[in-house]
Amino acid sequence: MSETMGSKGAISRRGFVKAACATGAALGLSGLGSMASANDWLAPASAVAEPSEKQVYTLHQFMCQGNCSLKCTVRDGRLCMIQPNDTVDGYYQHVCLKGISEIQHVYSNDRLQTPMKRVGERGENKFEAISWDEALQIVGDELKAAWKKYGHESVYVSASNEPRFGMMAPLLKAGTGCEPGIDRGVGQGIDAAKGGSGFADGTNETRDWVNSKIVIIAGNNALEASMMQAGAFFDAQDAGCEIVYIDPHFSTTAGKADQWLPIKPGTDGAFFLGMLSYVIDNKLYDKAYMREHTTLPLLVDAKTGKLLRSGKGDAPYMVWDQKKGAAVPHDQAGRNTALEGEFTVDGKRYTTTFELLKKNQRPYTTKWAAEKTSIAQEKIEEIARKYAEGPGCIGFGMGGSDKFSNPDIQGHAIVTLAALTGNVGKPGAGFGNYNGGMGRGAALASWPLPEEFVSPTLPVRADRFPVQENDVHVIISLGNTFQQYFANYNQTREWIKSLDFILHVGMYYEDTVAFADVVLPVCSKFEDTVEHSIVRSGYNHVILQQKCIDPLFESKPDFDVMQLILKSVGLDGYLPKDAEELTRYMVDQSEDLRAQGITFDKLVKNHGSMPVAGIEVPRVGFEDQAFPTPTGKLEVYYESQVPVSQGWPTWEENNEVFDENPLLEKYPLQFTQTRTRFSNHSHMKAATWLQQLHGSYLELNPEDMQKRGLKDGDVIEGFNDRGSFKCPVHANAAVRPGSARTFEAGWSKHMVEGNTQNVTNDHINPRDAYLMTGAPIPFNDTLIEVKKA
Repeated sequence: MSETMGSKGAISRRGFVKAACATGAALGLSGLGSMASANDWLAPASAVAEPSEKQVYTLHQFMCQGNCSLKCTVRDGRLCMIQPNDTVDGYYQHVCLKGISEIQHVYSNDRLQTPMKRVGERGENKFEAISWDEALQIVGDELKAAWKKYGHESVYVSASNEPRFGMMAPLLKAGTGCEPGIDRGVGQGIDAAKGGSGFADGTNETRDWVNSKIVIIAGNNALEASMMQAGAFFDAQDAGCEIVYIDPHFSTTAGKADQWLPIKPGTDGAFFLGMLSYVIDNKLYDKAYMREHTTLPLLVDAKTGKLLRSGKGDAPYMVWDQKKGAAVPHDQAGRNTALEGEFTVDGKRYTTTFELLKKNQRPYTTKWAAEKTSIAQEKIEEIARKYAEGPGCIGFGMGGSDKFSNPDIQGHAIVTLAALTGNVGKPGAGFGNYNGGMGRGAALASWPLPEEFVSPTLPVRADRFPVQENDVHVIISLGNTFQQYFANYNQTREWIKSLDFILHVGMYYEDTVAFADVVLPVCSKFEDTVEHSIVRSGYNHVILQQKCIDPLFESKPDFDVMQLILKSVGLDGYLPKDAEELTRYMVDQSEDLRAQGITFDKLVKNHGSMPVAGIEVPRVGFEDQAFPTPTGKLEVYYESQVPVSQGWPTWEENNEVFDENPLLEKYPLQFTQTRTRFSNHSHMKAATWLQQLHGSYLELNPEDMQKRGLKDGDVIEGFNDRGSFKCPVHANAAVRPGSARTFEAGWSKHMVEGNTQNVTNDHINPRDAYLMTGAPIPFNDTLIEVKKA
């Protein structure tokens, strides 16, 4: 058993836990304030007579996409310093505030220390400490009872990236998902054309930006939200690339970009529609690329929007062969494809989808776009011209325009611009989200499960559970999912009351804990019971986790907790014996890694990090112009969305944030939750160091402060018809007038009262059923008013 030195002398880990549990049980654990403090774990190592020290090479957590490989110093059994892995290439040696502050996350007072069960009403924060055996007995009994009463689909695993229980949901035959309403708003508008899951991962790597003449970044404060890519950002500028940043608010990225365009919130799609019109009107498009690699030449019935096929079912689409004067399959060799015109086939009139695009774009002039976005018409035209000349990239973020009601229109316009100009599949040309750098990776092997164990596809998406009839009665929440995945928090709370059982599995005493019936504590990724339990592939490397210290308190690693939950219902026999066996399997059974000579043992020998093949040059995707779509082309015409007038990107206003909304009279401020260098979603909130730097507060432009008679530091109430919250307010001229800004997903305990999710918009776009992953949750499409509390 490891020993740790407290402020009053040495105490064993288990001894500390027993004391903590005894204290908690005596006080009933009525809220976080009654939990035992972790301060003793941070006592100075100099108190130990003969200090021992070792260096451990590991990785950072999944939620942060920096893909950092870390060097950790462990002294006297305690984690005491985190640095970049100094054995990898210097370009990839990096760590940020979040990584450095993991020491305080490991030893945080907000740690869940022991299993608990609820003794008060849900939401009251009244718990008592119990043993793992008792907790797991309750969990097993509740799962079996739900299966007997409702069936397996009554259990839902609300998954996040922290903790990770990848095999649990299929083995339980439970529904699951990192909710599709999050982070896929813009992306699904792109991936419907190029193929993908809706996240629209960048088609090229950020290191490739040095080959671009222009990079347009929309709604992504990249130098904070994805700051590990700062080197690529500045390298591109040094190479002569112009970086244009689009964001309503001034930011770190705005200050370093060559141009900052302060767009009106929620109008990014209008900006790109204006660019499309300029490219079309000035014939700046690449006809050869359009003919060969896109669906722009396909023949379509202009009245119905239906594409012409050569036969029934999945028969090939048709194009017009100018030489033959006839319709031919789009993939017929030697065809001379027409991009424009009207044609008669079997007595019916057809045109090309490109002709429909030109017609659809007529209302969206650059003048119209300027009025919508508040960006000068000349500036929109300048950016469009430079992008068309190329090579150029368009990147977007997942925390700004992505969180409105209409972001798929932005994505559709972006991919259409790329299709018109050929800005994909060559050095310096690409589009998508560039979080994590989008470098090379390798496919890891998956542990095989019997075929009968699959997660069902539920008819209702999880974020709709509070408002749509469904058969889910048990929630297993992995991390702070109730706060992170649900808007209109007051409505969410009412739904929570109706559930039969809630199990929370997490590391911190975050918002979701308050609603749980049973709480199971997991440890950090720096703590473990085996030497290696995690492997990941990202940004040109395969990275292996290594244990730094034993699990603190009564917490357990992710795999161990998953195994125990499955054991409570007799399903643990399908798992590997431990996390290290799983990790070794994922590496050594990977065909990609085997071909490159990368093995588990070599990863251990190479300090937990090895480069993947091809790292010498930046990744450029789709160089062969072969896309994972039915035609193998960029399928930019969305026939399936014609019934909702989105065959081509067609502007629609947001649900709340638009100039003509009469609700602005009552609630004149657009409310936005932005991403920051201090946290990821609701993670990283447990470090006092970071809370001292950013805290939970609202920012207003000084003009809006003055209008409301507010002073810096006043406690305010932000409110609308859905609810309210109270917190300090600070003046910040970087915030656009008419907006109210805070950092994403602040914990309620850091607020004066309430939670910012109390006011957020849970509107469901009527086009929901036609979108790849459904309508996004429009957290930022929210109007509020602010007054002094």
